[in-house]
Amino acid sequence: MRAAPKKILVLRFSSLGDIVMATAMIRCLRTQFPDARIDFLVRSDFQDLIRFNPHLTHAWGLPRHSGWRGLRGLLRDINAVDYDLVYDAHRSLRTRLLMPWVRSKHKAYFSKQYLRRALLMTFKLPLVSKRRFLERFVDPLAPWGVLYDGAGPEFHVDDASESSALAKTGLVADGTQRVAIVPSAQWNGKRWPPERFRELIEKLLAKTAYQLVVFGGPSDTFCQELTRGLDPTRVINTQGKLGLLESGALLKHCRFTIANDTGLMHLADALGVPSILIFGPTSGEMGCLPFHPKSRIVENTLWCRPCSKNGQAPCIRSRRWCLDLTTSDRVLAEALALGQETT
Repeated sequence: MRAAPKKILVLRFSSLGDIVMATAMIRCLRTQFPDARIDFLVRSDFQDLIRFNPHLTHAWGLPRHSGWRGLRGLLRDINAVDYDLVYDAHRSLRTRLLMPWVRSKHKAYFSKQYLRRALLMTFKLPLVSKRRFLERFVDPLAPWGVLYDGAGPEFHVDDASESSALAKTGLVADGTQRVAIVPSAQWNGKRWPPERFRELIEKLLAKTAYQLVVFGGPSDTFCQELTRGLDPTRVINTQGKLGLLESGALLKHCRFTIANDTGLMHLADALGVPSILIFGPTSGEMGCLPFHPKSRIVENTLWCRPCSKNGQAPCIRSRRWCLDLTTSDRVLAEALALGQETT
């Protein structure tokens, strides 16, 4: 085993779900090196994901559109610290440009299994490891004795963010049975059709007493159509109102989440909230399965999937059957069952 590093830097600029899954690796690093300086560098718009992580010494943020000048400044800052170990947990274009110039005694690199993943998506060859990303993030650190502890991801919310989230939405932490609805995703290709989410919401209102909290970012204006005309005391639309910490604070008050394959599902997972995950062009073989043991997967077995690592690739068929074949009744049945299981 290699000598214990005293100063460690982890690079993972994006995205939301990947950063959340990487928090398990940060905890394992802290367990192995309790006295080390451990820093985590993410894109600044994701900095709240690690802002209150107790295992970190410092949470760095790189502005999203910083460009080459920003990378040069970042390189100077990194080299000024003189890290013993720098771990590229991203392998993006920017980290590939950065890492050769980073001065560090040791470097580690995450394996994205590019060839195996391409063979899976193109020829459906089952060559990709089915282990979750949160486990695989730990693997490159094995030479330093860092092992996955099996405890899953984590996310830490401060009291001020929780108070702010409740105030913005008018909700009260009174034990009301709530369900989170996450109809968005970074790429449209991963989104279950909005009309199906609307059907599901109406059926949940008719068959349960749940209060439904709809989550969406500033650009997810379709959330207005999902909630239009519905009882505002039963369906709360938070679209565009909340930051990451505030969203996490509200997810903590939900019994479970119904979501596309997207970052907020992983955020709920890190808070101990189970999910009903609706898969389309992506699949669990990509490593992005939820950790919570009560979470449920809704997907369709088709010859053409998985076809994309993130839903960005165009569909080769006339329709996205991987999502269109999933009915609102099917998701409703899973929701009713999970509701009984989490009582």
